[in-house]
Amino acid sequence: MNDVGLHPAVASWLDHLRRQGKSTYTIAAYQRSLAHFIRWSEQSYGEAFDPARVIPRDVRDWLAYQQTVEKARPATINQRLTALKRFFAWAVREGHARSDPTADISGLRLPQRQPKALTEKEVRRLLRAVHAEGNARDIAMVEVLLGTGIRVGELLALRVGDVVIRERSGVLTVRRGKHGQYRQVPLTSAVRKALAAYLETHPEREDPDAPLWWGQRGPLRDRSAVLRILRKYALRASLEDFGPHTLRHTFATRYLAANPGDLRGLAALLGHASLNTVMVYTEPRLEDLAARMERVG
Repeated sequence: MNDVGLHPAVASWLDHLRRQGKSTYTIAAYQRSLAHFIRWSEQSYGEAFDPARVIPRDVRDWLAYQQTVEKARPATINQRLTALKRFFAWAVREGHARSDPTADISGLRLPQRQPKALTEKEVRRLLRAVHAEGNARDIAMVEVLLGTGIRVGELLALRVGDVVIRERSGVLTVRRGKHGQYRQVPLTSAVRKALAAYLETHPEREDPDAPLWWGQRGPLRDRSAVLRILRKYALRASLEDFGPHTLRHTFATRYLAANPGDLRGLAALLGHASLNTVMVYTEPRLEDLAARMERVG
């Protein structure tokens, strides 16, 4: 199968991808990326594209053109470069090019994406919506997610006996977290109060092995049940939909705001073995940098 209007080497490469079983979407994306480079090359040199004549300087100039003239997004530039790299790796093997002009060229470094977290205003709106409903289970669930940062799987695995509430302290025991890790998370007064109120309504509160979270039809076991609960309150609080992981990130962000630099403590609370995993929470957001610049000015 040949693609009319394409350079023979490009058409052969696309045929090769089809035989490999690549999806139509992937092949179309690669074809657009190659077409972009070929169009730029022919306009720049005033001659037909020849993969054998492309040099590393051409690829660098093409990247610079996308950055400065087109002002393309870094992710888009990197996607196009990936396609070009794969084409030339194939072209060298098949004898269409003597060397790979992309071999020593790296993609653009993308800014690290920060995990999505609720702002303090959004947290207050969420809690107000949950408390206004008056459902003791939902209040306790949201307070636990916001106040401990546990994962949704850890939340659903909790048993009644995993909650210990004393007059001025409390602890939540995660018996089997990620990678089988055991940990204990201290409970704030707000979380203790919410859990105590919920346990008063619990149908099996005297059984330490009973599942902690119950619905009308019995224990809550599926992540989808938690998602439905959070979606309901997101709607009532006029917030965008979010999941349990957003509340985990919110806990982490709030913890570091109150305890700057305590990565070791945060890692222990979240159940991370490596400090590198929680370093993402130390990266300032663009809004934070803007506010700091205003204070400088």
